Amino acid sequence: MTGGADLIARLDEAAAALAARALAAPAALPLPEMDWLAAARRAGTLRRPLAWRNLVVATPAWRRLHVEFLAIPGEIAVLHCCGMPQPHLALPVLGFDVVAGREKATGCFLDLSPTVAAASPAILDWAAGVVPLRAGLGEQRALPDWASIFSPHVVAVRPRDPAEVEAGLALGEATMAAMLALARIPAADPAAMAAAQSRYVEGQRRNDRTRRMLAGCIGAPLADAFIADCLFPLPATPALAA
Repeated sequence: MTGGADLIARLDEAAAALAARALAAPAALPLPEMDWLAAARRAGTLRRPLAWRNLVVATPAWRRLHVEFLAIPGEIAVLHCCGMPQPHLALPVLGFDVVAGREKATGCFLDLSPTVAAASPAILDWAAGVVPLRAGLGEQRALPDWASIFSPHVVAVRPRDPAEVEAGLALGEATMAAMLALARIPAADPAAMAAAQSRYVEGQRRNDRTRRMLAGCIGAPLADAFIADCLFPLPATPALAA
């Protein structure tokens, strides 16, 4: 892997591997999802040539596992994965992104983000395993204000070479595998979990860079719909007991 097209192809391959892992989880159920690329073509708002795939899967522990690959061929590619727990289970939010430009990877981001207190042990166990790997993941990147939604252990780096790209991809896949393999998960109050996931979503929606990039490809109205309905949808509000 030297950069450019090779790197974009590698992210495509990695996204496919994450999607396959999600689908292979016990009792995984693929959820209906709009073909957003086809929707842009129908609306006449497709402004750039795109490769774009979105898979959303539900499991007994995860209400949404979303894996996305988006690329402007020869220019940029984004691998995105976000896992939102079922509201009655104390799990963190899983977030993993790798971004590649024309010549090199520009960012690798990975976190198990806080939700409710009972999810903290899972975050700390993961963080302990990441400590010895950090030096091989890339140069540390500064985070924006909205990134307060992440844990103190978030990985936010700029890979410096292909080996660091591969290390980031391997860690992201291993983190997803570990979260899917958890056997004993504490219970959570659904209202507290919904509030925590809403905070995470609202923080992510403050990332205007994502919106600008999508709007430049498919137009602002469809970009806003994708963010609201697929990329970072708000959780359902738990019904009040009678």
